[in-house]
Amino acid sequence: MKRYSITQYYNVKSPWSNHALAMHQILPLQASISSAPVTAPHLIGDCPDVLRQVREPGVNLCLWQRPADAAIIREVSSLRASDLPDVRCPTSSDSFEDDVSTLLQQKGLDPQAFEHWRADMRRLADLYFSVSGNREVTLRLLTTDEDECRRFHVDRTQLRLLCTYRGPGTEWLPDEQVDRVAQSMGAPNDDIIRFGEPSRFESFWAGILKGDAYPGNAGHGLVHRSPPIEGKGKTRVLFCLDC
Repeated sequence: MKRYSITQYYNVKSPWSNHALAMHQILPLQASISSAPVTAPHLIGDCPDVLRQVREPGVNLCLWQRPADAAIIREVSSLRASDLPDVRCPTSSDSFEDDVSTLLQQKGLDPQAFEHWRADMRRLADLYFSVSGNREVTLRLLTTDEDECRRFHVDRTQLRLLCTYRGPGTEWLPDEQVDRVAQSMGAPNDDIIRFGEPSRFESFWAGILKGDAYPGNAGHGLVHRSPPIEGKGKTRVLFCLDC
């Protein structure tokens, strides 16, 4: 049976993983959608429908834990850190495929060489457009070997989809782990994190983050940052949609 978890995170050291352990309740997907109240701000699941729950009040992250795809790994492995320097454009459900191809072509890349990657981004985009409504959406593609956002922050957007196809994924903090006063006052990361270590998206995991600009969510956006990779010989390939 497909399932997702209504999750409260408590970051503790694990002998087999560098990531936080989740203390959570597992519910059947259909039952949870129809009858179970949302009891935690972070919804984690192994099927795509979990992403649609981001509109629920009190939720600021929906994360689809999905496996990597070998064909896409082969395609994005050819990308250099300088190939897609945070290229952006407006997009929509109707124009998305053409917009992705145009961004690739503008940087001298052949869209046909990324057939599986483009198809997967289309799949994620369809899920995103199903919850973004009529909002204006921006498409971003990024390849980098540098640190992007080093400080834990909250987006001033409404909904942001993130998927890292290569390299370390986005780091984020469960709500009970964040000192939001320190974060809002510009304090360093050591003061923002109340205890433990950050959680992190694995490659290919897709998350929709709710930001402070979402109606009724001011002061409750997901706190997150780009992983520190500068000087480590790693390249990230990131796909992002914003509204």
